[in-house]
Amino acid sequence: MIRQSVRVVNSTGLHARPAATLAKIVKQYQATLILINNGKEIPIKGMMSILGAGVKGNTMVDLICDGQDEQQLMGALKSAFANGFGESA
Repeated sequence: MIRQSVRVVNSTGLHARPAATLAKIVKQYQATLILINNGKEIPIKGMMSILGAGVKGNTMVDLICDGQDEQQLMGALKSAFANGFGESA
């Protein structure tokens, strides 16, 4: 299990488009993802769980990846968060 803090650079937070992109990334790996926002742990199963997390823009969240390909998943997640999921911040 690995844990990393990342900044949500999207000014509008994790709304529909970035949530869909995040869900798509998670589904490519066997490892599981738990997103921690304001102390609340949210197991990420799909787009609706991401939207339900209510992640605002320009905030820090923690990501916990657990599974055999956790390093690869974390790498993909860090890159996606860093580039704002392909949106301009």
